[in-house]
Amino acid sequence: MTNPNVLIVGAGALGVVTGYHLQLAGADVTFLVRENRLAALSLPQTLYCYDDGQLKTFSAYQTTSELGALARTRFDFVLVTLDGASCRSAEGIKLIIGIADLIRDSEAVIIICGIGVRGHYLATTRLPESRILEGTLGSLAYQVDRVTLPLHPPTDPARLGQAAFAYHHFKGAPGFMLAAKPRAAAEAFAALYNKSGVSKATVMKAELYAIVSTAFFPITAICDLAGWPEANGISANNELMRLGSRAMREIIALPEHGWAGQLCAPLLQTPALDWLLKKMYQSSLPLDFHAFNRFHHGGKVRAQDLQVMQHCLASGLAQGRKLPALGELVARYERHCTAN
Repeated sequence: MTNPNVLIVGAGALGVVTGYHLQLAGADVTFLVRENRLAALSLPQTLYCYDDGQLKTFSAYQTTSELGALARTRFDFVLVTLDGASCRSAEGIKLIIGIADLIRDSEAVIIICGIGVRGHYLATTRLPESRILEGTLGSLAYQVDRVTLPLHPPTDPARLGQAAFAYHHFKGAPGFMLAAKPRAAAEAFAALYNKSGVSKATVMKAELYAIVSTAFFPITAICDLAGWPEANGISANNELMRLGSRAMREIIALPEHGWAGQLCAPLLQTPALDWLLKKMYQSSLPLDFHAFNRFHHGGKVRAQDLQVMQHCLASGLAQGRKLPALGELVARYERHCTAN
């Protein structure tokens, strides 16, 4: 694939950081954004990388706020960064239909970053399954002017303050994750992304991708219910930790998660979950994993997280399964979200 064209819908942290790595990989990147974002994107984007403490400049891209302006461009991939709740809104549905119409007569593949919405995209776009792919960042990324995270050495606050976006790869984890359904499209995008030379994409079985992308939400939910205590503070709340770990196991063991779910579910007892949370916190440093989740999952994508758990609960109940912990957690979190 020589100089593939990639359209990125949305220029938040996910879109810009992914676009930066795709540009390094040799892709021609175009952003479709709201009109009020055009001015900010007319300037080169400065990114702070927690991995090496350096600033990166991203300027090799095009921008537009009009789908019609892209009618003559043939894209290879369209990355839609809408979260799961936004893509189900009236505005989101209208946008998704417009994107599908734009690429309908091509072979372009849509990569959806929202969680648990592949069926929604298939029904909305009326595109074949071979052209709808799930994928998202495996690294942490945020817009610097929207949140101030605690500083941990060796973070350079002066450099961080110059950046519009900041990102960090978990130690040993992929920079981008893709579900292997459809496999050909997933492997093609991974091959492109990996040409960046500084970030890696991984393709995983669809069932495992579903586990990775849904099972963590009970944990962010219990942190939110607890008022986002200091890092690792949730470990001291035995009642919420037990509820969260039980809800996680119930999600992971759902039939749609296949044999991988059956193997993994029994392992995530409360002590294992406590260890995992502490391990993730350490692996994210010097970016503060807990504070990032408080900003991201406690606000930005809270509606999506709740919808994912509601969907898992409905799916399990429809299959005759008993999900007492997930049911209790969803009910408590619904009340919490309504009150806050």
